[in-house]
Amino acid sequence: MKNPWMSAWLSATNSMTGAARGQMLAEMSRMQTQMMNDWQRSWMDAWMGMWLPGGKSGR
Repeated sequence: MKNPWMSAWLSATNSMTGAARGQMLAEMSRMQTQMMNDWQRSWMDAWMGMWLPGGKSGR
């Protein structure tokens, strides 16, 4: 026999953890995008600095 209170509690817990998981994954995606942008910018600055006059990257 199923326990309706346990079922309701598990359903509520599942929806709450699903929302938290979605927020966590969205933040991880934002952080990963920012990290890649920073990495690309630093390498472009390093390479372009060799060719630009005065060693400046133009920023």
